[in-house]
Amino acid sequence: MKSLKNSLLGLAIAAASISATATTITVTGFSQPNPTTVRIASLTPATHEYVYAGGFSTTNGANNFVSWCVDILQDTYLGQSVSDYTLVGAALVPQIGYTRADALARLATKYLGQVHDGTSAGAFQLAVWEIVYENTGTAYDISTGNFSASGANDGSLGLAQTWLGNLGTTSTYNVNVWASPTHQDLAVFTSVPEPGTLGLLAVGLIGLGLAKRKKNQTVA
Repeated sequence: MKSLKNSLLGLAIAAASISATATTITVTGFSQPNPTTVRIASLTPATHEYVYAGGFSTTNGANNFVSWCVDILQDTYLGQSVSDYTLVGAALVPQIGYTRADALARLATKYLGQVHDGTSAGAFQLAVWEIVYENTGTAYDISTGNFSASGANDGSLGLAQTWLGNLGTTSTYNVNVWASPTHQDLAVFTSVPEPGTLGLLAVGLIGLGLAKRKKNQTVA
């Protein structure tokens, strides 16, 4: 299992140069209706404010996808196209790093499939913020610590805490970040094949190679 985690994070790091040039990103709205309204607070960096929490419906012109905020210090405006985004591996983002990227991947592996409404989307976003901004090595507690959240009355806080307390030990997701110097950095989660599927793919490719070699020998 450890080797699987390391290989997945290796893929995330390798994705650091996916978008070497600036790309235009547009957040068109929330991925689920009725996003959570919640007060978030951080000691370092110091900030506290009421925000909406939930996934964003996002497009880069070629693809539509759901993104999640990993930057509480900058703003994102719905419908505004921003042309200074680049895609990097989450482990290479200074605020995230290897350990937090691994925790984010495990969160997505176990719970992203359970996001189906505004409450669960709010819970997933809150869990993402807790992982990114809580001090490394500190037990996750959405109500206290370096990052905290309060004031939501839709059940998202309790759901986020439950998920954070049971992240699991394996991951089948890559985590990359659309990073901008002027707007919120946005995380995207991409499912990767299970080890067994990768093995079958490798066997299939080997079989195709052998078949092609045999065909060439026959022709010769």
